[in-house]
Amino acid sequence: MIHPNTAWSAAPSVLSKAYFTSARLNALICREVRTSGRIVVITGCDSGIGYQLAKCAKSWGWTVVATCLDLEGEAAVTLRQAGVHTVYLDFTKPNMLDFLLDKLRQLKEENKVLWCLVNNAAMITYAFLEWHTSPMVDDQVKVNLTGPIEITRALLPTIRENKGRVVMVSSPAGQIAERYVAIYCATKWGIEGFTQSLRLELDSSGTSVVLVRPCNLVNQTGLLNRNAAQINMMIEGASEETRKVYGAGMRKTQLAFEAAFDNVAKIQDLNDPFLIKCFRRAMMSKKPAACYTAAPLVVRSSLGLLQMLPSACLHVLLKRGVNIKILSLARKY
Repeated sequence: MIHPNTAWSAAPSVLSKAYFTSARLNALICREVRTSGRIVVITGCDSGIGYQLAKCAKSWGWTVVATCLDLEGEAAVTLRQAGVHTVYLDFTKPNMLDFLLDKLRQLKEENKVLWCLVNNAAMITYAFLEWHTSPMVDDQVKVNLTGPIEITRALLPTIRENKGRVVMVSSPAGQIAERYVAIYCATKWGIEGFTQSLRLELDSSGTSVVLVRPCNLVNQTGLLNRNAAQINMMIEGASEETRKVYGAGMRKTQLAFEAAFDNVAKIQDLNDPFLIKCFRRAMMSKKPAACYTAAPLVVRSSLGLLQMLPSACLHVLLKRGVNIKILSLARKY
């Protein structure tokens, strides 16, 4: 039993801790923008990051508009049950923004204002460039680069008027290239340049442009679920010369992707609190950083150092897979 005098003497310490915990929480809230009555549009919410982020954003108080490819899919249905607005959006199709713009007009009549856009949608095809079909190249460019540019251009007048925010999602592949993902790297490098340029354009407007780089989430986001089927199409469409050189490798790669991703669920539980914290800061901090990389400091610093190396030195290190070894450290984070 605790003596009354001991309990009384401990009380100020307990109350002090409670006070400072409350003070820190209040300080955090004060450093964040209000979300009530504000709309965030998040693209690519059929699985992975977009799906998880849409649910989190709803819990943070946003009016969430999540774009999906399959409105009757498990992700879209679950999001609607959670109170999220879902709209169809396919960056590879003409008039792609019509449904989204209709939804935003409807919400405006309900006194909701568009404040934030999160350009999360992405796709990747993992294969030698020579194996790719033209539609595969076009689709990656449209989904990863020109689509985000077009939706940003369309929504920017309203976001700028409301002094809101644009959040672009890149990748370490937008910093340091990797083999077998040439198109994906090109589009993510484009996103990095687009983000930096747009930030400069809007610097005096009160509108923030923020970059988020998730790390090592390919196995958890469904990005490569279709790769085996894509390689099968590559084999069917390959030239005789390509089949002669790569035929056995193409079949082996197809089987490897089937084995690795055949049983991966369409909706994954990312279980990555640090990544979600990066997105929350990117979306809601009153004074956000220019970039948030969801990786340990050693990974962030190492990638930055690689970018500073002369091209010849960098080439040697990339051939030896140094960047892959660096990124493997993010898996434990």
